[in-house]
Amino acid sequence: MCSHKKATDMKIQLHLHTSVYSACAKATPDRLMKKLIETGFDAVFITEHNAVWREWEIERLQQRYPDIKIYPGVEITVGQESFQHLLVLGTVDPAFLEMSDEQEILEEARARGHLTILAHPFRWPDGHDMLDRGNYPDAIEYRTSNHGTEEGLQTLQAAERFNLPVVNAGDVHDLDMVDSFWIEAEWEIFSPDDIREIILEGAYTNFMLEGASLPARPHEEVE
Repeated sequence: MCSHKKATDMKIQLHLHTSVYSACAKATPDRLMKKLIETGFDAVFITEHNAVWREWEIERLQQRYPDIKIYPGVEITVGQESFQHLLVLGTVDPAFLEMSDEQEILEEARARGHLTILAHPFRWPDGHDMLDRGNYPDAIEYRTSNHGTEEGLQTLQAAERFNLPVVNAGDVHDLDMVDSFWIEAEWEIFSPDDIREIILEGAYTNFMLEGASLPARPHEEVE
């Protein structure tokens, strides 16, 4: 159990881009934090495309918005000509940006206690190839703003096949994506790496704006 953990319902956004470091994102960090707070989020991970926020940048943003816990992360494009995207939550280390091998990224993240999530695995044909190669992240994305119902069904099939938890995440690029898909954790998190234990223990539920919810390992619920 996470250090000093207490039972709670924490609304968490796991996948978010800002206009600072992600060219495809339209909203500034300030506008996003205000929207997250307005819609009841307790924590957020900023996961820019192939870029990490420096520690002092996170600290400065956190000082401006004390009502939400702001944590770092990164979305890494794996390989030279690939559409596989891997989230590493909790890092500010640019060393991850120099890694192109999926196994190296997974092993280094695991050694540091960072959560890894395969982002939108069925958005593109090769987005999930690492699973077939036996390189497993901690979790895979189920529904996001860029991963629809059909892709979600494929994720559930892969989750059952490889015994992996699934997570909902906004893949936020603009304000209208903030409150579409998220998780609610059963434990309060006090540091960014606490999220890994929550996901691995299945101590969360997936939610989406439409009101539907899904447990961490839905295939285990089906008898």
